[in-house]
Amino acid sequence: MPAAAETQNSPRVALVIGNGKYETAVGPLRNAVNDARAISKTLRGLGFSVIEEHNVTRDELLESVAEFRGKLHGAQVALFYYAGHGISVAGSNYLIPVKSGYKPDEADETTRRMLAETKLFNAEQAVAEMSSAGGGCNLIILDACRSTPLARDSHSRGLTTPGGLTEMKPPAGSLVAFSTDAGRTAQDGEGSNGLYTEELLKHLRTPGLTIEQVFKRTRADVMQRSKGDQIPAEYSRLVGEDIYLAGPAATEPATESPHVLKAEPVKLPTQGAIYQLAAAGKVEECIEALKLTESDHGGGDYAAIPLETLLELAKEDLKDANLPAPKLENAMHTCDLVLETMVICLPPGHAKNSYLTAKAQNRRGDCLLRLGRAEDAIQAYNIAIPLAPQDAYPVFNRGRAKLALGNKDDARADFTTASSTKYNQPKARKLALTALADMQ
Repeated sequence: MPAAAETQNSPRVALVIGNGKYETAVGPLRNAVNDARAISKTLRGLGFSVIEEHNVTRDELLESVAEFRGKLHGAQVALFYYAGHGISVAGSNYLIPVKSGYKPDEADETTRRMLAETKLFNAEQAVAEMSSAGGGCNLIILDACRSTPLARDSHSRGLTTPGGLTEMKPPAGSLVAFSTDAGRTAQDGEGSNGLYTEELLKHLRTPGLTIEQVFKRTRADVMQRSKGDQIPAEYSRLVGEDIYLAGPAATEPATESPHVLKAEPVKLPTQGAIYQLAAAGKVEECIEALKLTESDHGGGDYAAIPLETLLELAKEDLKDANLPAPKLENAMHTCDLVLETMVICLPPGHAKNSYLTAKAQNRRGDCLLRLGRAEDAIQAYNIAIPLAPQDAYPVFNRGRAKLALGNKDDARADFTTASSTKYNQPKARKLALTALADMQ
């Protein structure tokens, strides 16, 4: 059963791909999917709206990129993460989908390039998509420099080439990160994550680090653990103000003279602390911290990312098709708390009001439908739909609720609408078309 959808563009959006289930000729990877899962979870905790995919073919990867493209406009930070095999062909970097059919044996360079363009995915396409959307900060992270027999060049003097990717020059406003330097290969890791991603995760979660500092610290730790064998690299043309993905560092209050007696002030939570509460799924504590901040500072942008993070975590819970009723009730309670807190903490007319309201109501509808309350679910979807006119999922979800009530004609109408090409959501269209086919 599909979870509630993203409803409009978020200030932070990400596409995360993990490919590990390769055929023997390419070389399976043990940790790539684990890496994608861990990165996705961390990014959601940092307020990202995440599209997460595992073991995708080329067509599925292109569909995911198309969905990602629809979310890029207006994003403050856009992030593309890929864990899997990648190779350099004729000076360009290509990511290898599963079941690619790429067989360059004995091919000349022109043929290899043509095969790569038709069977693989050019990493420059992701860079171009993000740059053309006009966002302020685009991050492309490729943990793809992993050894594969496909990197073998039959025209080189040696039996094999070292593999790895080719240095990239991103456009202004972008940063490209490799898990190891150009022309080198990276370790898949001995634990549940690759070496590079394991260290990156640690620093992504650290408040007070700028984006550049996150990657510098990741490089230092990877070099130390690999004894210098693996040296991550970045190619950066970021511009503008520093961005702290995990929020600014907590600041210590000024020390008062011990001889001055004052009433003890209420200690307000820092923005970083609120982000951490949201990322940890501490719903009640996060909501209380937001309300405490509002009582001192009034409403403001500080509330948007934590509230969206809570909704992302509810979405993750709803992906479990066997989620018991008490947990469904908890997910719905989270949505209710977000809706209540928005009224208090976001200023009237705030740009995120419609977006977050639609997202929360869509999540509520999903909870209600799975709890057997289809009529109440329809009411929630009815609120979400006009607030998110470019989102097919609330329409599709309402069709499911109508079908659950036996209203086949109304359900068919919603599925037909959701399958329209006016929505830039290939997966929603596919779900709607499948639902229509099942009704035949």
